[in-house]
Amino acid sequence: MRRITGCLPLAAALLVLAGCGDDSGGGTADDTTAPSAASSGENEADETESADEPVADVACADGPPEATVTGAGDEPRTLMELAPTAGDSAAVDMRMTMGTEISVDGQEQPSTPTPPMVMGMALTIDDVTDDEITMTVTYDRVEVEGGDPATQGLLDTMVGVTGTVTTTRSGAFVDGAMDLTGLDPTLAATMQQLDSQLANLTVPLPTEPVGLGATWDVATAVDSQGFTFCNTFSYTLTSFDGDAYELAVEMVQQAEPTTIEQGGASVELVEASGSGSGTSAGRLSFPVALAGSSDTGTFIAMAAGDGTDEQTMELDMDIQMEISTRE
Repeated sequence: MRRITGCLPLAAALLVLAGCGDDSGGGTADDTTAPSAASSGENEADETESADEPVADVACADGPPEATVTGAGDEPRTLMELAPTAGDSAAVDMRMTMGTEISVDGQEQPSTPTPPMVMGMALTIDDVTDDEITMTVTYDRVEVEGGDPATQGLLDTMVGVTGTVTTTRSGAFVDGAMDLTGLDPTLAATMQQLDSQLANLTVPLPTEPVGLGATWDVATAVDSQGFTFCNTFSYTLTSFDGDAYELAVEMVQQAEPTTIEQGGASVELVEASGSGSGTSAGRLSFPVALAGSSDTGTFIAMAAGDGTDEQTMELDMDIQMEISTRE
C-alpha cells in the first residue's frame, strides 16, 4: 500500500508460515519462529537484490520520512496535499504470490509451494487537522488460496486485528500502533512487526509544488526483530488530475549486518539485499494508495549458532503483489 509494497514484509512472513504449515502438518510455535524472523528481513529486503546501486543518494534517518524532490516536473505544478474527510472509508485487498529457494549449509532444500495469499484491510479516517491525519486500519480478510484448514484457521485469528496510523498532510508517517489482543500466540512474534510496518501504508508526497513527470525519493529506516533495514523508494508522477494520481516506483533495500540473541542462540544477518519495481495509484482525498502492483526480488544470508554448532541459511525470494479496491 505505501508505495506498492505496503505490508509486504508482514504478508510475506505469513506466506512463509503458511508454507511451513503445509509442509509440517501445522507445526508449533517453535517451528514458526525462524521463518518469521527470516521472512520479515526477506521481504523488507525484497527491495534489495540490486541494492549495490541505490535508487537515490538519500540517507535513512529516524523521524517522519521526507520526500526529496529530484525533478519538479512539467508546468502547471501543484502542491499535492492530502485532503480527506473524517468518516471516509475504503477497503482494499492485497493478493500476493511468492517463490522461495532456500539453502542450508550450502545444500539446496526442497522447495515447498507457497499458495497465494489474500489480505484485506478496511480503512477509516478518524480525524483531520491542519497538520495531521489519523485513521483506523482493520484486517478483515486473510485467506490462503488452496491452503490447508489448519493454516487457514491460524490466519483467521488475524481477522479483526486493528490499529491506528497518523500521518502528516503530505503523507509522511508520524505514528502507528496495533492492538494484538486475542491474537493466536503462534503468530504473535511475527505480528509484532505490524507496528513498524504501519509506516508502509502511505506514500510521502513532496512538500513543494510538482507537475506531471516529477520525481522524488524517500528513504526510511525500519527496525524488525533487532535488525535494521534501510528502504529507498524513487517515485515518478505519471498521471495527475488534481486529485487522482498514478506513480511509477523503483525500490531498493539494504540491511545492516547485525547479530542478535534469540532463544538462547545468536542469529547473524550476514547480508540482505533486494530490489523491485511497480506502480501505485490513489487520490489526494484519501491518504492511502488504493491500487498498485509490484514485482520484487530478495536475497538474504543468515547464520545461527548456540556456541557449539553453527548453521548458515541463504534465501532467494520473488514476490508479486497486486492491490485493488474492494467493490
